[in-house]
Amino acid sequence: MSDGTPQLQKAPSHERYLSSGDESGTPPDDRRFRPDVEGLRAVAILLVVLYHAGVPGISGGFVGVDVFFVISGYVITGLLLRERQATHRTSLVGFYARRCRRILPAATLVILSAVLFSYLLVGVVTGDNTAGDGRWAAVFLANFHFESVGTDYLLAMRAPSPLQNYWSLSVEEQFYIVYPTFFFLMARARSRVPLRIRMTTVLVPVMIVSYGLSIVQTSQSPSAAFFSPYTRAWELALGALVAVNVPALKRLPQQFASALTWLGMALILYSTWTFNTHVAYPGSLVALPVVGAGLVIAGGVAATRSGAELFLGIRPAQWLGRLSYSLYLWHWPILIIAAQRAGVTQLPLWESLGWVLVAMGISMVTYRFVENPIRHSKLRPGQSMMLGLSLIAATVMLLTLVIVTQNSDAPTVRIVPAPNVRVEHNLVSAATKITKVPHSLRPALSSRTLDWGGKSEPSSCYASAHESTEEICELGDPNSKHLMVVYGDSHALMWLPAFKWVAATAHWRLVVLGKPYCPAVPITIANPPSLGSANSSDTVCDHWHTWATRWINRNQPQVLIVTQQSIYKVPDAHSSSPKWVYIPEWQRGLDLLFASFTDKRTRYVILGNIPVFPQPGSECLASHESNVQACSSPVGSSIQWSNAVEETTARNLGIQFIDVIPWLCSTACTAVIGNYNIYQDGNHINATWATYLEVVLGQALHLMPGN
Repeated sequence: MSDGTPQLQKAPSHERYLSSGDESGTPPDDRRFRPDVEGLRAVAILLVVLYHAGVPGISGGFVGVDVFFVISGYVITGLLLRERQATHRTSLVGFYARRCRRILPAATLVILSAVLFSYLLVGVVTGDNTAGDGRWAAVFLANFHFESVGTDYLLAMRAPSPLQNYWSLSVEEQFYIVYPTFFFLMARARSRVPLRIRMTTVLVPVMIVSYGLSIVQTSQSPSAAFFSPYTRAWELALGALVAVNVPALKRLPQQFASALTWLGMALILYSTWTFNTHVAYPGSLVALPVVGAGLVIAGGVAATRSGAELFLGIRPAQWLGRLSYSLYLWHWPILIIAAQRAGVTQLPLWESLGWVLVAMGISMVTYRFVENPIRHSKLRPGQSMMLGLSLIAATVMLLTLVIVTQNSDAPTVRIVPAPNVRVEHNLVSAATKITKVPHSLRPALSSRTLDWGGKSEPSSCYASAHESTEEICELGDPNSKHLMVVYGDSHALMWLPAFKWVAATAHWRLVVLGKPYCPAVPITIANPPSLGSANSSDTVCDHWHTWATRWINRNQPQVLIVTQQSIYKVPDAHSSSPKWVYIPEWQRGLDLLFASFTDKRTRYVILGNIPVFPQPGSECLASHESNVQACSSPVGSSIQWSNAVEETTARNLGIQFIDVIPWLCSTACTAVIGNYNIYQDGNHINATWATYLEVVLGQALHLMPGN
């Protein structure tokens, strides 16, 4: 059907295709092939790969993803416009069939490979997590999945997923679901206004709204803004806007168009060199690389010789541009699995670059034997669609089966708590002699259930990252006249099974005032990763301090127990990034905390901090099932400095300090004690271990019968 744009009816259908057999990804009035766009792909993938490899000076290499978004918007619109010109219609089935052949084969291959090698090289814990991530990636919802992970305090402490790079692929696929239908409706509309003008009048408002949302949401919830298709929509729309306005761009003076391309490259490179992980991103600054990419593509319509195509069009750039999709898929899981296998968060630079070369080799094979043969196959559109949907369904079912098969939890066995601290200490002392992961380990390494103390109560019973109050849930013996309050962050919640048992046994009412990532000490910390810009004050936490202190003073508990993590950052006015809190701030915070409590009859207790581990216990154990002590940590490097500060404060104030280090460490701090898997991650204990210690904790609090 004609769209009312006469110039779209000039070219025969064969002009939709290049000599390679690929569809021309440019609009009808542009060149059939744009070497500068292919070269821009090379720049984008080079920035992303070098950034992930940790190459100095590429601190903002993540902007390469934004460049890809702009290119995608331009290319997809170009494909649709060329089809419209050649056939006078828009085939949605044909479009999705081409996407299935182009995207799914390589994407599925990498998902399954990442899951397989996670199991083989890193262990069942990482394998299970990667398989779970793979299910979301297979259905192109990885961005929403990783957004939820990033806003969950405990899950966010996991090592990066080998499939985390699929978030951007998911954003693009979500764009592909919505945009062709939009194009189809715009083209079918009966109007004398040319299609290009109609599309421009819609794309511009979409860009304004999406960019505004990027600014607002980044200031409120950076993790959500980073992964959201709504904050990224304007980047793809900008590429589309360039594509629909090619006729106007062709009339630009060559010198001016050439200057635009060089300015665009300068904006991209400036972002690469000056941005870093502390920049509020995407926010407003994302406009620099996005507009830069748009200028390169727009200026390249008229400037073919004197523009940035001078170097974007060289053979190495063209070769790398062709490999960009496969290389983007492969490089991240290879780097992450290699780092996790080595037990580090970042490999040395020379190792990373070596693995990048491996990724390039695998990408060349994938491009030659997977990408090209399948996308150039002669399958009919309906067949391509059915095979694509079948591939997605088969991947999800296979990964689900793998997870179920690997999840070999032992039958539920009642945990028998240590009867006293002497028995518990004997178990801790023997832990350094354990060599292999016990078959009856609890919780099992393959457990998909989060063994987290806070999950025993509704999430409304403690404050989330966005809340400054909580619903008061009375635990223990609700009819008792004696009130025990536990006040702190996630470290207060991880002990919840033990506190509940102590309160019920001693016939006390229990209220836990807990807010993950917000210490009890009234210091102003920097925003957590999921809330606001990194170097800004966490005002929600400040309000929580005020509310919790007032609640405690109003309800006058007989016993108040303070327990908290001390690994926090505070805003630094002299830097673009926050700094770690240390002794002076922590000491002042403790003094302010106990000075704020008004009831002199309350018995105050500080429950000391647990030792920290350099890597999550279960992940380490899964990688060293025959060498458990490889996951042990020296006592000296495991004890947090805050323990000494809190013990001194308790002594000066005449209040009780409970040292929990002997409950977890003897000559070393171990990840396995008896048959128990101790750590949820690097600095939280499992609920199972908290349950084992319930009697020991009750005795230390002098609340057990006979104390």
